[in-house]
Amino acid sequence: MRFFTQSTTLLLASAIVLIIISTPLSSYMAPILGLVIAISVIFIVIRQRRKPGEELFVGSNKEVFTITLALLLSIFLTGGLASSLFFLLYFLLFGIVFLFEPGTVFVLLLGLGAVFFQSLNEGDLISNLIKLGSIVFLSPISYFFGREFQRREKLSQEVEDKTGQILEDTEVLRARSKNEDESEELDDIIEKTEELRKEAQD
Repeated sequence: MRFFTQSTTLLLASAIVLIIISTPLSSYMAPILGLVIAISVIFIVIRQRRKPGEELFVGSNKEVFTITLALLLSIFLTGGLASSLFFLLYFLLFGIVFLFEPGTVFVLLLGLGAVFFQSLNEGDLISNLIKLGSIVFLSPISYFFGREFQRREKLSQEVEDKTGQILEDTEVLRARSKNEDESEELDDIIEKTEELRKEAQD
């Protein structure tokens, strides 16, 4: 379900951009981009007032949708495949796997392919093919980065859960223990468990 909603988010952003650049709406690309940015700023201000201290960017579906939409509009507004902002797609490609499921990078690749396909013949064809090819080439690398990151996060969470359980059980045993030697051993276990937890967090 999570993969489906995240994929839908990326495809929806790509579809909206494709509609804009393929219709008379392309003439209003700058105002549309300005509107997207204005709505995003208003949303952030409202959220910060409601929940002060909350992180500015939490990586929600809405935020990723807005960033993807704004980035693609900016690229097409400044020349499409010839845009000097095209390189930002590489950051999006690697950033998405840390926010979403790693597999969604291929969904993003599909959306980008659909969006840029009609622009292939605009300008230098070889240069355009190289740019799109670089995205295709980097997608599997990005996917494996995301998989490794996810694996480490899962392992870290498991260590956190296990050490937390050990600490709870040891605290209970120490509270019940009347033997001084046993209490010292339990204190030693608690200390080592805390060290393990700290190492896992680092």
